Amino acid sequence: MVRPEDLRDLLNGVTLPEGLVWAVSEPVEDLSELFPEERAGISRAVPKRQAEFAGGRLAARAALRQLGLPDVAIPKGADRAPVWPEGVVASITHTEGLCLAMAARARDWRGLGIDLEVDRPMRSELIRSIASVPELARLSPMPFSRAGVRIFSAKEAAYKAQYPLTGALFGFEAMESRLPLGAMRMVAEMGLGAGATLPMLQIVKFDLILSICTLPHE
Repeated sequence: MVRPEDLRDLLNGVTLPEGLVWAVSEPVEDLSELFPEERAGISRAVPKRQAEFAGGRLAARAALRQLGLPDVAIPKGADRAPVWPEGVVASITHTEGLCLAMAARARDWRGLGIDLEVDRPMRSELIRSIASVPELARLSPMPFSRAGVRIFSAKEAAYKAQYPLTGALFGFEAMESRLPLGAMRMVAEMGLGAGATLPMLQIVKFDLILSICTLPHE
């Protein structure tokens, strides 16, 4: 069982991209600290999803306070993505009792996406839909079952970083993993465009995989 303390220790032990702030929370069953528009957006969700949403929003507000911003609602947009305050790039991720939010000033980064996964083997039938054999082989001698979850996490973070900029929806095949070299690359002519590079920081510790994609200004 991974604990919030493990995630905090992981984050305190690495050098993050300049300007990034973060906060960790557990899922929160009491929804009273959410803004009305936030509660309305998850009123039909199952209790587990409501608790993850609440924990993520509380972590996000704690991160934004580190940037000197007041507590504000972070509702879901029509596309279900968080609606962040103007001048901020941010991202939220959840996994098995952990909620993490990261944020930065938009003047420092034009895009930010994060993903958190438990480091465990992935089923072979899932791997085939996420990564090609050459992508997996780049992480050799790591077994494909382990490489698959690392590539999944990296692609999720990269997708979340580009989406607020492009609004592009695409599958895993539109992006090529360049792990462990610290990058993802678009191979489809959508989103940021074929050939676009999305820098990737991936940290693996305490049975956790944390992927962080920060898009610099051109």
